[in-house]
Amino acid sequence: MRRARAVELVEGMFHRLDGDQDWPLNLVQRAWLFGSFARGAAAPHDVDVAVQFERDERMTEFVVQCLLSGRGNPYAPLRRALAGTSRGMQFQFDNSSRKQLEAEGTVMLPLWQRGNTLAQALAVLHGIAEDPDAGRAVRHDMIDAFDGLDRYMPRPVRAALLGWQKQEVITISRIVLPDAPQETDLLNTPDMRWTFRRWGEDSPLRRAALAGLAHMQGLGVELDDVNLAGQRLPTPRRRAGYRSEPRWWISWKWQGLRSIPYCVADADGWLEVVQPTRTRPLNALVFRPGPKAAGFRG
Repeated sequence: MRRARAVELVEGMFHRLDGDQDWPLNLVQRAWLFGSFARGAAAPHDVDVAVQFERDERMTEFVVQCLLSGRGNPYAPLRRALAGTSRGMQFQFDNSSRKQLEAEGTVMLPLWQRGNTLAQALAVLHGIAEDPDAGRAVRHDMIDAFDGLDRYMPRPVRAALLGWQKQEVITISRIVLPDAPQETDLLNTPDMRWTFRRWGEDSPLRRAALAGLAHMQGLGVELDDVNLAGQRLPTPRRRAGYRSEPRWWISWKWQGLRSIPYCVADADGWLEVVQPTRTRPLNALVFRPGPKAAGFRG
């Protein structure tokens, strides 16, 4: 985007913060600017803002409900309140992620804090000089498979995966999962239908689970041998007493990150849906055992 447009977006955020302090704007305490726009780029890709906020009971309840149901972004109310319907702003609401960025050398420019006047905030914004030589920051621990997904992959996650790949413990590839057929046979037993009741009909996690299982079927994998989001599937064979170690794992949101090299060492692979979504493409990373996977167990 043009730099003038980026300035407009931040000005709009300031005016919202300066207005009536309805929920959840009343929770916002501080904001920092980082990324290419903060460095003065003439055409930043987007505007990166880190936000510190207080968690009240209402926000905590909303976040917990989102995490349990897999529906929506737990910080969506904050994003809407700060940016309105405008696109082009990326927010970092997690304090630990902000501190990790700072530890990696990312410069956080103090942009606004509670008690600042609108004039003070605008003075900080307009004081950022344009720098024709400022480009996008170097992204560390990146490979082609991570391109475009890195905002959903904190740097420690990327570093761990690339470390295992360098040790030849895993291989990494990327796919886009097609949606499961609308009339899928994956839900043709009461037990399977019961299993999927943990996710609502419109949950992105349900969509990711069905797409992942459909992909397994396409590979010729028996569903008896799949671990889905930490659980084995109640297939007829398993109900009849069949027991085996999982051959494939399907997961998301990096909940089992540290288990990946151990799990794939004796199995066929791990499918990680990087960011489950209701409508956008389901990007997934596939981790398969590398040449030295067996040695990792020791």
